[in-house]
Amino acid sequence: MIIDCGANVGYSAVYFLSRYPDATLVAVEPDPQNFSVLETNVRAFGTRVTCIRSGVWSHPTGLVIARDSLGLGKEWGRTVRETVVGETPDFQANDIGSILDRTGKGRISILKIDIEGSEAEVFSKNYEGWIDKVDNLVIELHGAHCCEVFSNAISGRGFRLSHCDELTVCTRPTRAD
Repeated sequence: MIIDCGANVGYSAVYFLSRYPDATLVAVEPDPQNFSVLETNVRAFGTRVTCIRSGVWSHPTGLVIARDSLGLGKEWGRTVRETVVGETPDFQANDIGSILDRTGKGRISILKIDIEGSEAEVFSKNYEGWIDKVDNLVIELHGAHCCEVFSNAISGRGFRLSHCDELTVCTRPTRAD
C-alpha cells in the first residue's frame, strides 16, 4: 500500500504504480484543478488507485485553500489552513490513520508527503497510531518549524534518514540489513 499525500497531478503516483506493479495507491490532493488532472493521469491503473480530493491534517476537519499560498498562486505551491468559526470549508481533511483504515491494509509500504507546510500539523499530534505502520517515508519539509516537528515525531522509531535534494527519505532497516 502506497499513500501519496499532496499528489498534485499524479506524476509520483504514476511512477510508483509503474515501478511497483502489484501495489495499490491512494492519491490525496486538495486542489480541484490538480485533482482533475490527477484522475486523468492515473485512470489507466484502474482499481489499483483511489483518488481522494482532500487534504491531510492531524484530524478530520474542514480546510480552506489559503489565498496567500507559498507558490504565489501556482498550483504546485498551494497551502491550506483549518477553517475558522462561520467559514465554509473548501473540503474536508483526513488524517493518515483514517486513510489507512479505509484501505483495509495493515501497513503503508511507502508514504509520500509533499503538503506545503501542513506536515507540521500532521506530525504535531495524532500520528502515534499510524507512524509505526510506515515502512518508508519520503517527505518534503517546508521550513525549520516543520523539520523540528517532524524530527520529534520520528525520533526513536527506528527510521534511517537520508536526504536527496529537498526530500527527506526515512526507511526502516530490514532483517537483511
